[in-house]
Amino acid sequence: MQREELPVDVLFVGAGPANLASAYHLARTLKEKGRDDISIAVIEKGQTIGAHTLSGAIMDPIAIAELFPDGWREAGCPIEAEVGKEIVLQLSEKKGLKFPIIPPPLKNHGNVIVTLSEVVGWLKEKVEELEVMVFEGFAGHEFIWDGDTVAGVRTIDKGIGPDGQPGPAFEPGADILARCTVLGEGPRGSLTKLLTEKLGLHGANPQVFGTGGKEVWQLPTGRFPAGQVMHTAGWPLRNDQYGGSWIYGLANDRVSIGFVTALDSGDPWLDPWEMFQRWKSHPKIREVLGGGEILKAGAKTVPEGGYWSRPKSHGDGFLIVGDSGSNLNISRLKGIHTAIKTGMLAAETLLEAIEKDDFSDSTLSGYEKRFDESWLKKELWKVRNYRQEFKSGFRMGAAKAGLKFMLGGAGKDRIPLEADHTEMKKLSEAKEAPAPLEYDGKYLIDKRSQVFLSGAMHGENQPSHLHVADLDICRTTCATEYGNPCEAFCPANVYEMVDDPRGGRQLQINHSNCVHCKTCDILDPYQIITWTVPTDAGGPKYQGL
Repeated sequence: MQREELPVDVLFVGAGPANLASAYHLARTLKEKGRDDISIAVIEKGQTIGAHTLSGAIMDPIAIAELFPDGWREAGCPIEAEVGKEIVLQLSEKKGLKFPIIPPPLKNHGNVIVTLSEVVGWLKEKVEELEVMVFEGFAGHEFIWDGDTVAGVRTIDKGIGPDGQPGPAFEPGADILARCTVLGEGPRGSLTKLLTEKLGLHGANPQVFGTGGKEVWQLPTGRFPAGQVMHTAGWPLRNDQYGGSWIYGLANDRVSIGFVTALDSGDPWLDPWEMFQRWKSHPKIREVLGGGEILKAGAKTVPEGGYWSRPKSHGDGFLIVGDSGSNLNISRLKGIHTAIKTGMLAAETLLEAIEKDDFSDSTLSGYEKRFDESWLKKELWKVRNYRQEFKSGFRMGAAKAGLKFMLGGAGKDRIPLEADHTEMKKLSEAKEAPAPLEYDGKYLIDKRSQVFLSGAMHGENQPSHLHVADLDICRTTCATEYGNPCEAFCPANVYEMVDDPRGGRQLQINHSNCVHCKTCDILDPYQIITWTVPTDAGGPKYQGL
């Protein structure tokens, strides 16, 4: 098969804040040095930049101020509002107790509320101004290897029929040959997962995740001012479950709301989307949202493991940045500034590699040295065991984590964690599931409505990008032991047990519903589900969310 080849010096896979910041920092510095001989490309699996980008989002401006030393505001970075009044509530089933003080990790004075899909769209314009090549709708499918060195990425073939054979509109993927490939794919990136498993790059702890649902609402005039911030803890979570919520005031009487549920509760019936909707039924939340209208919705996983879940992020011909490298600060609920900083550290490492004409692990290991000397290391090290503390229950965990935060991160160097899927209990051992929630289709929306409001779309005439290694397990062992938890934990009704013509039950995969959250790849107890990139660049359309 003839494939187009595109040789570049540096290839960025994924157009999130980490990679776009890195491409900008690298290209600008090369321009200042008069190096116009270096080629840089960014590929993004979404049809447009920002289509697959989802975050709360409050941004600490520390990193973007470093990226734009002449002024990030003056450069046009889009913001919704400056953070103003802040509220934290502890919810019980019917009431909400206001914290007398804001816990230090949640203090947001001096930060800004943004729509991250718009920020990355703006960063795309900035990198293109520096003649960086940006390819939208091109998904990295597999690595190109030169021995044990990453030599680039092959994009996925397009125009493949449901039978896996080339159709009339077949277009072979391109081979993008690169001296260094930078992976910034977000949580549970498909190429990052392949690389980590092949080269044994796993961190000291496995990564753990939460799944977050998000909606943007239009509210009555003056209901929730732009810049106001509310966080809640507690109900509907049990004390032995980790998670929480946000409401952020946006411009034009809109709010960003969301709820993140950790995936390590052990409940085989765990349903993060239902948990989000149940939280919205609380009287305190109804006070805010009543009379409003949902504009957009979506779901995404959040990497919660922190410092000890960071994989080895450098090697021969590659770097790993942003959420793919477990750099989110879960104690602050923030990952934008950490992603941007990792991108800048990667760019500075790439500059050294270009000057040395050496992209081996020996030179690229400078990334970790720069990380160790940065404010980012200090920030993540201080809360290195934050998520682990909550394994003893939310109330006790909050007390222990808060004390250690006040003491500058005192305590053990590392507390172990287990992967989320290993925590799942069998039905015979699990707690009783709550009564199903009743959806009204307007205020409390079901998963199909979420898929519609996310703009998710995949061509039906293509193979499923969700691979299940053994369907027999789904209808036999998994049904008996766990009750087919994929039906519950998927926020988009992708996985559905339906009647088998032979009289039993079988798994139906509604791949066109997928919003690319990756929960299935993470939480399947048998680890037989593999999330891969679709052939048509389909998925959600999160611009403005």
